Amino acid sequence: MIILLALIAASAVSVIGQPARRTTMNMKVFETVWSTVNKEFYDPNFNGVDWKAAHEKYAPLARAAASDDELYKTIMEMLGLLKVSHVEAGPASAVKTVTSKPSTVGIGLRMVEGKLTITRIVPRFPAEHAGVRTGFIVTAIDGKTVASIDEAKKLLAGEAGSTVRITFLDNIGEREIALERQSLAPKDGGKMAGLNFYALFDSKIVEGDIGYISFTSFVPFLNEQIHSAMTSMKNAPGMVLDLRGNGGGDDNVALGIANRLFAKQTLLMVTRRRTYEDNYYKTKPVKYPYLGKLVVLIDEFSGSATEQLAAGLQESGRAYVIGTKSAGEDLDANIKMLPDGGMLVYAYGLPHTPKGFIIEGRGVIPDQVVELKRADLLAGHDTQLDAAIAYLRGRN
Repeated sequence: MIILLALIAASAVSVIGQPARRTTMNMKVFETVWSTVNKEFYDPNFNGVDWKAAHEKYAPLARAAASDDELYKTIMEMLGLLKVSHVEAGPASAVKTVTSKPSTVGIGLRMVEGKLTITRIVPRFPAEHAGVRTGFIVTAIDGKTVASIDEAKKLLAGEAGSTVRITFLDNIGEREIALERQSLAPKDGGKMAGLNFYALFDSKIVEGDIGYISFTSFVPFLNEQIHSAMTSMKNAPGMVLDLRGNGGGDDNVALGIANRLFAKQTLLMVTRRRTYEDNYYKTKPVKYPYLGKLVVLIDEFSGSATEQLAAGLQESGRAYVIGTKSAGEDLDANIKMLPDGGMLVYAYGLPHTPKGFIIEGRGVIPDQVVELKRADLLAGHDTQLDAAIAYLRGRN
């Protein structure tokens, strides 16, 4: 009886101290990740990585992982060998966090002259109501000193309705303001790849007759707003497409914009896949496209679909690009849900411009580099937008 019970106990444990179901799920997740990359990654040589050897090295570590954090740390270490963007995996808890409705106090942050500086105030959010202005330097959040955007993002995140204390250095001195986190409106969310995503959109007329459109992600639920705004600006002498901070999204959304900017079919980007090249990034002009002067604004947080659109418009001569060099994270990727509810993002294509320029690892180089200056921000001036308007007016 004792021997029988011991055998039963042993059969329920595949790694010492670990339930068999944990080990089984670990391997299902690991094998799904490895095999998907093995079949779909755009480079059959895996950027010089011995992908089979990677399997042999990391499979035992994945099998022995005692938690989701341990498992996905192992998987991310393996994926990191490829040394490219758009290849990552996260557990179900991370997927829930990424796709849940976000909250914000309504500030945009950038490193300006080496300091964590507010460069954008989102209208109708708590920061604006509290009198926070561009040019303010963020020195601490909830009493913790911050010096980077990543640190600030973690501390600013929280449940809608909760309060966060932010210490600012304004044009007079240092002060602390308590701001309530506010959730985005239902109109700011929608589906993409079967998951919930959120984005902010803004359009207006600046300097009397210049069109201005800005949004934070290329997500399908913004199509109607983007196209409606572009149509309403059909008689504008110039238009600014502000893609600063836009990390990308659905390439079809970007193509929908491009279709409204050309009078004839134009190839903007080519994707190198595993065994062939695909010219899918080609415009199909609408009946009445906007053909006025166009400026695209980018910065170091402009990535992926943003970079493809900006590079294509730039190389074709359709747009003048202003700002700072983009992120250089431009690969075509798919999303795959994993057996435990986690998610894998994997790159299946390497885009390049018709002239052969690869954006991944390089970024889009602006036609006119314009840095933000704190003194200008404090005075209420967005020097990058000012440069765009000056170009459209023929002043530079």
